[in-house]
Amino acid sequence: MDKSVPLERMVFFSDAVFAIALTLLALDLKLPLGIPPERLTAELAGAVPELLAFALSFLIIARVWMSHHNDFFRIRDFNPQLAWLNMLLLFFIVMLPAPTAILSDYGGNPSPWPSVLYAATISGVYLTLAGMWTYAWRRGLTDDTVNEAEHRRVFLARLTAPAVFLLSIPAAFVLGSNTPFLWFLIIPVALLARRLTAHPSPAATQ
Repeated sequence: MDKSVPLERMVFFSDAVFAIALTLLALDLKLPLGIPPERLTAELAGAVPELLAFALSFLIIARVWMSHHNDFFRIRDFNPQLAWLNMLLLFFIVMLPAPTAILSDYGGNPSPWPSVLYAATISGVYLTLAGMWTYAWRRGLTDDTVNEAEHRRVFLARLTAPAVFLLSIPAAFVLGSNTPFLWFLIIPVALLARRLTAHPSPAATQ
């Protein structure tokens, strides 16, 4: 039996789960029925937090799916441990619509827990993705194009999102409903990580 067949089945299954998660996100986008015309503008304005939470989660799932796809172009084999790590990643992906809905419905509340739950789920997604990549490389499941420098570059890039989201968890108990603004730090942090990994030092390449 061709060894690539089980690997392809795992990738196809993963693609289907990503698609389901995106669909579940969209199902939560709804306005109450029977809105009077004079209330439509106010209702639409009130739906902005829900739209922003949806957009953020959609972007994260899309980015993770692309990273997952790129990884499995270079992962040529798998074992039960990698398969279970992949299932853990899919667990966080499928769970993401729930904290997204909580954040959109209660994110304006002073309670830190909507932001904490969301940040913990996103951190789980990216830490699992980084763990899968490192496990596959260390076990020799990747192709020959993945050397130590390439592994480190991808691994560090995967840590930028959880670094920001994990930082926001204790900060949420101080910032409350303003915690999501802290997540914008992911932009400069990602740019800095890209700059640091684009030009490795001579010592790192030896």
